[in-house]
Amino acid sequence: MFIGMPKIAKELSALEVKRLTRPGWHAVGGVAGLLLQIRPPAQEGQPIPRSWILRLRVAGQRQPIGLGSYPQVSLAEAREQARKLSLEAKGGVNLVARKRAQRSSLIAAASKNKTFKECAEAYMDAHATDYTNDKHRKQWSSTLDGYAYPVIGSMLVADVTMRHVLDVLQQNTTHRNGATR
Repeated sequence: MFIGMPKIAKELSALEVKRLTRPGWHAVGGVAGLLLQIRPPAQEGQPIPRSWILRLRVAGQRQPIGLGSYPQVSLAEAREQARKLSLEAKGGVNLVARKRAQRSSLIAAASKNKTFKECAEAYMDAHATDYTNDKHRKQWSSTLDGYAYPVIGSMLVADVTMRHVLDVLQQNTTHRNGATR
């Protein structure tokens, strides 16, 4: 088998791209590695899911990078975006690592706009299967209800400081026998 230069894809027009319906990855030309990914619909009669993919080779490894869904991102926009990203990749930028960092910073920013109670309840729900029995789950919930939520439950996570955590841990409590600690 001869492995030589990759084929140069014929540059498709917007109308030709619109007519593509066969599932798979279709080279659209104009920019090396720009593909239209077409998947079969989840259910009969639903629209065909399509998205733009840019496949680049970085440090000997092929990296697919999503550019958005078609037709929300037009052919012209996908080509322009693919050209910019190809130049950045040739300049040594790790596009996948950059995209991951952007995504994690967006998630972190969104979580800063949540209260401590919202985050704690989301954590409890996400880890509900980690508890060995229902009693443990109720103990955690009861402890947060009794100690943490009255002090910091309504505060934004971004505003919680070490002083607030210490206030929760050092608050006076009443023992079952009535003694205050």
